[in-house]
Amino acid sequence: MLTFDPTTTSGAALADLFRRYCELRGPNPEGEVSGGDMLQALTVAFEDIGLDVHGDGTQLDVPAGHSAFTVIGLCCDHSDELYVAGVQAGEHAAAVVELQADEDHFSRYAYTLVAESADAAADLARQQIEDESHD
Repeated sequence: MLTFDPTTTSGAALADLFRRYCELRGPNPEGEVSGGDMLQALTVAFEDIGLDVHGDGTQLDVPAGHSAFTVIGLCCDHSDELYVAGVQAGEHAAAVVELQADEDHFSRYAYTLVAESADAAADLARQQIEDESHD
């Protein structure tokens, strides 16, 4: 049996897709949704989670020996530095609470990645921040 956990990043993505479906359906629970509109919503949802909608299904395959890890840390606003505070096994990025106060010159970072180990996930996160700052 499948379970739904909206506190995970995949659960949040699924919740967003369902909200979009409800918007398209309108206030009537028996309302119909245009197939074209739903396909567009699904395409956007796939792209939002980083899937190439024109690619093949192998992009979903998790390499053997890899697991999901959530990397939490701070990004320096004036460089491509990521200071990793911790790495937790599993998908927990959506559960990280945003605080009202902000750190001077830093942004909070919480992202779930698939990697061979916690150290590899931290390295991937640092590389992601570095790549984004060069775009």
